[in-house]
Amino acid sequence: MMIKKYIRILYVGLAITGITTSCDVMDTKPFESYNEENVWESEETIEAFIMKSYNGTITHFTGNSASWEALTPNGCRCDQYDNSIDNTATETGIDSYSDYDFGRFGEQRKCNMIIEKVAQSELPEERKKEFIAEGYFLRGALYFDMTRKMGRFVPITRVLSLDDNETFQTPLTGSIEESYQFVLDDLNKAVEGLPETSEHGRANKYVALALRSRAALQAYAYTKDEKFLDIVISSANEIIESGKYRLTDNYGGLFNNESPEDAEIIMARYYLEQDASVVDFNELVRVMPNLPVDDIIKGSKDGINTLNPEVQTFDSWGRYWPTQDLVDQYLVTDEKTGEAKVWYESSQIKDNIDFLNTDGLERGAIETFTRFDGEKRYIPTSLDLTTGRDDYPLITHNLRIKDGCTRDITDLMYMNRDKRMDATIVRDKTTLLGEYLEMNMGGNASQGVRANENGAWYTTATGYYWRKYIVPHDPLLEKVNFHYVIARLGEMYMNLAEAYLLKGDIPAAVKALNETRVMHGGLPASTATTTEEAWKDYIRERRVEMAYEEADIYYSYLRWGKYGSYSNYGRESGDVIKDLNAPVYKISITSNRKAACINQLTLLNSWNRKFTTKRYLFPIPQGDIDTRAASGIIDKQNEGW
Repeated sequence: MMIKKYIRILYVGLAITGITTSCDVMDTKPFESYNEENVWESEETIEAFIMKSYNGTITHFTGNSASWEALTPNGCRCDQYDNSIDNTATETGIDSYSDYDFGRFGEQRKCNMIIEKVAQSELPEERKKEFIAEGYFLRGALYFDMTRKMGRFVPITRVLSLDDNETFQTPLTGSIEESYQFVLDDLNKAVEGLPETSEHGRANKYVALALRSRAALQAYAYTKDEKFLDIVISSANEIIESGKYRLTDNYGGLFNNESPEDAEIIMARYYLEQDASVVDFNELVRVMPNLPVDDIIKGSKDGINTLNPEVQTFDSWGRYWPTQDLVDQYLVTDEKTGEAKVWYESSQIKDNIDFLNTDGLERGAIETFTRFDGEKRYIPTSLDLTTGRDDYPLITHNLRIKDGCTRDITDLMYMNRDKRMDATIVRDKTTLLGEYLEMNMGGNASQGVRANENGAWYTTATGYYWRKYIVPHDPLLEKVNFHYVIARLGEMYMNLAEAYLLKGDIPAAVKALNETRVMHGGLPASTATTTEEAWKDYIRERRVEMAYEEADIYYSYLRWGKYGSYSNYGRESGDVIKDLNAPVYKISITSNRKAACINQLTLLNSWNRKFTTKRYLFPIPQGDIDTRAASGIIDKQNEGW
């Protein structure tokens, strides 16, 4: 039943100037083609064209969670073999000739064709209205993606002929505010014309409202125009009050095949296993380890292989990992008081663990471990004690179990945590794809298990793996049902909380953030009463609620930097964003789990994160500026580029 429902949604295409149509997702060859004129003659071909247009436009909101997260303190890129920190995070991978999807004139043309050609068709008026609104939704989404990246774009709002030079005669939008006005004008039309219900994977009124809420929040950060906050609030509230969506009690199921149609999902993009392979998705192939049996045995303390001997479960090329920085955001329920606290402030930690001096530690001071193959490993390693970032501590915690404690470090650190942690992250002593994983020294999935301690061949660099979006699959067949959540109700509560904070309505903000904190996190409600407390609780809540969801945390940090004050450590509006300019941290747990060390991730210069104020916007590609200048259009480059 699910397959039949999704066949029509995203993979039906149309042959216009090279675009093909197929009868279902399993076909790869076109059986029919249409020219630009006759495609608009039937509802079936019009709908096929619209579905193909989704593929290009909505793609920009899916499929890059791992890389976007690696630009934030929530994640990192480092496979310990040959792929080091993301060059965008260091700003060495960005210059004025970088292209962040500036020249998307073909996608604009498709949207404009939907809007114009459907209006001229002979479809019933109600269907015309819906299809045209869908065109506005797609164009609004396209404009939004360009605006959040570069601030300005070339707005082409009509279908151009082959001899029309308007593409190079139309100036860039004059300001970010003008850009967002284009975005919201289109999304407003989409809200007015779209139906209240739609097939999965397709826009409806509430999908448009969700995107409008997201876009208006970003618009406010760059313009400080209060009208945008009102749009955020009204859009999110209309979705909430509709009663059509509800927060799930199965947070992890939202992102795997357990609950792909959960009532919390406002919109997702669905891939069917007939047409999708594991290697197609960074969220699968680039976040899971590569663990051959022989290497695991060598790394094991006692030579026992705990993985399924019948199949190599993990045959991927992991290079993206969650960080200790993110793990620290998941609060723990205190065993004595029932309060929600940071893990190292809880009674179960203070009563059972000693916090030892972190100064002057030498190689192997916490543990020297001999592997099954006779090789020695160390906590900390020599590399752990070397960094280019002396403005941040190398080691933040040197932990050791107190005498007489019967629990180990892993249990004490991770028990009673926010429920979303184990739904998002794989940590020591948990399972992934049916396999029990150990990330302590000598564990079967530990750092460096496959090679020397500073070159681990696609195993964790931080002591953690991503779980969110990991779906069960056969590593041999590598075919998979997969979906990306594009918009969901949890985000709407986050947007509400942020907008209310900016309006100074602390009770309303705390009420909104508590919706997800209590339902999804299983935590006691926040009792914040001051602006500072509320911002602290909100930022923590958004980081864990929206972790590893397509660029949300990255663009949230850009907004928070624009606000300044409590959202960026008391800094001025538009200052350097501290958390995007800081190194991230990893954990090393001893083989007996009686001690642990939390320290900077230094491997392959992973400390080298950099954020300067010019990165509030990516550059307009200089090549496009130069080409347009030759036609007499003078475009201004974004500041700093």
